[in-house]
Parts: sequence; C-alpha cells; structure tokens
Amino acid sequence: MDGRTQLGGIDKERLWADLMTLGAIGGTAAGGSMRGALSSADREGRALFAHWAREAGLALRVDRIGNMFARREGRNPQAAPVVIGSHLDTQLPGGKFDGPLGVLAGLAVCRALDAAGTVTARPIEVVNWTNEEGARFQPGVMGSAVYTGALDLTQALSRTDPTGASVEGELARIGAAGTTPVPGAVPHSYFELHIEQGPELEEAGLDIAMVTRSSAMCSGYATIRGENGHTQTLAMSKRRNALTAAAKLVLAIDAIGASIEPHGTVSASVIENWPNNRVNIPHLSKLSWAIVGFDPAIREATVARIEAACAGIATETGLVIELDHRHYREPCLFDEALIGKGLAAAATRGYAATRMPTLTAHDALSFCALCPTALVFVPCRGGISHSEAEWCSPDQAAKGADILLDLVQEAAESE
Repeated sequence: MDGRTQLGGIDKERLWADLMTLGAIGGTAAGGSMRGALSSADREGRALFAHWAREAGLALRVDRIGNMFARREGRNPQAAPVVIGSHLDTQLPGGKFDGPLGVLAGLAVCRALDAAGTVTARPIEVVNWTNEEGARFQPGVMGSAVYTGALDLTQALSRTDPTGASVEGELARIGAAGTTPVPGAVPHSYFELHIEQGPELEEAGLDIAMVTRSSAMCSGYATIRGENGHTQTLAMSKRRNALTAAAKLVLAIDAIGASIEPHGTVSASVIENWPNNRVNIPHLSKLSWAIVGFDPAIREATVARIEAACAGIATETGLVIELDHRHYREPCLFDEALIGKGLAAAATRGYAATRMPTLTAHDALSFCALCPTALVFVPCRGGISHSEAEWCSPDQAAKGADILLDLVQEAAESE
C-alpha cells in the first residue's frame, strides 16, 4: 500500500447476511441456489441487488445486455471509474458464493467507505454481469464480453437455451434489458473477488490468493450421424448407433484428459441424443467437451488427439463424425502492480496470502487487456464449487472483502 490510511474493514455480519439472503432466492433443498441467467429467480436476485444498491445511496443503470451498474460518485465524476464486478446467476443448481460473493463484497466496500466518511476521487461502480456461468445460454462470461466488445451484442441477444428461449426475449420477459449502449467505457481499473473453486488455499491454510494468470481454453463439439431403426427387431450386426459411437468418444476423451494431468483437464460433459426413445436406435448424437490448461501448446496437442480419436471411432463404427472447435480463449496476465499491492494489504492485515494461477474463467478475464485488473481468491471448503455443497466461511468471505476494500480505496484515490 502507499501509506494511505487503511480502513478498519468490512462489516462481516452484514456481508454474510446478504449472502444468505440472496442465496435463499432460488434456494434448493440441499442448501444451494438455482438462479439460471435471466430466469424468474434471476429477476428476483437482480431486484434485491437493486434494492440494496439504492439503500446504500448508489445510482443504478442497466445496459443493453442487462449488466447492472451501481455507482458511488467520486469527487471527479468525469474520471474513469474503479469497477468491482462479478455475477449473480448460478449453475443449475449451484452454490451461494460463486459470483454473488464478488458482487455483494462490492456493496460491502461501498458501505465501508461510507462508514468511514470517505469520498474517493474516482467513482466506484459495482457490477452484476449478465450470464457469467453459461449454464443456460452459451457462451459464458457473456455480459462482460459484450461490455468490452469481445462479443457482438446482436450475436449475444440471439443465443438460445435448450427450450428455444432467446437472451433477447428473456431480457424483455424479466424486465432486465437496459438502454445504456455497449461496448462500454474502459474503466480505470477492475477488481473481482471470488472463491478459489479449488483446494489449494484450504489445504495450505492460507486466507488470500492474488491471481497471476488465466488458462488456455477451448470448447469442442462433435455431431455423430448414424441410422434410425427398431431396437427390438434390427440385428445387432446391422445397427449404426450414433449413441454407441458417442459413448466410445466420451471414454476416449476422458482417457486423454487423464493422461495430461496435472497440466490440464478435458471434460466431456454434455450429450444430446435423437430420437431419445427406448425403441428407436439413435440416428443422431451430439456431444461437447472443454479443454483447459496453462500451456496453449498442450491444448493444441489435446485437440489433435481428440480429432484422431474421432477419426478412429468413425472408421471403427462406419459412422460420420463432424467436428467443430470454438470458444478459444488465450491466457491473460493480471496486473503485477495490483498483485503486489494485494499481497502487501494482506500482510498489513495479518492475512496469509500467496500468488496463484486460475484454470477457471471469470469476468475479470474480459478486462485484462483493457485496464489494470486484479482477481482475488478466498478458500472454499474442499475446493468444491458448481455444487450445492459449495461453502465459504464468514471469516474467509470478509477477509477477501477486506483486501478488495484496500485495493479499491487506493485505486479510487489515484489521479
């Protein structure tokens, strides 16, 4: 830090109460939350965020992809704002912390500044980005990608969920479509707080990680074409079963993923099948997978191995397998100066901290190339995320928010 007076800290009890209250919207019997992007539950979560923002004296605006901005004015309203962001949508189902911690900690930062009577030079904006999870609409990290210009608004609005509902239609249905143009203005800096979604911090007994870099990713899609037939009459030797070939491919992808550990993962996690009828041999199967790793060269070699597996299975089964690779994301580096400041803030507060890369995607990745960006991790129990069992303790959440407060206060006072 630069010698500026350090604020006492976040209101831990209020932050925890906010997390639990929001988590009850779309709450599941197993203790998680299910607020798919632009669902009715997401509408309720957005309304609660808007209420809390207005309660804190923040001005609200919404852009055309539904991103919500809660603004705390600074002494220089014309200055580029310091942005704190994450998301309120969840996996289907998910937990109470993946995304909401970052948004609600942003509100907690603003409340802490108010409590201290601090008026910063720069405005501060707390953002709920639309559809980060990608659980309902592909791709994920949608709202921040549209904001930064990495994804065209028209393309994003046209995306549909498995029922055929579009992003544009659901924005209108839940009243979440705003009028602020996109892409948006470049912030002065961007900050995000998130649970680690892995076990390293907990296993090492650490409180904080400043994230150093992201991973190389891509998604792959296979369309397998066979022939329809009657499952009760067609001889086994004459069948051209698309689902059988898909099963072989899933096993092959899993084996490839196991072979590249610990350098990355490959997950074949989605399959669609037609006609999906007990007495019909499937004539069409579609599956998708995701490759994640820190080395783009390993990613490319893994793609080549999957292509070879597809060619071998197509030869073995006599079926047609069509491949499509997309959603490529290259690694990005987070701001070294902010990493250092985060580690210094942790030391000052007596929090045990480290540096760490991230395999997972976050909205912060959208900003790395545009402005100084920092991503802060706190532990989650067992490293579990994207699960109703996801858990972060009140102390862990508050410690992460304290570091966010320190970083944001300094950035918002910079000229």
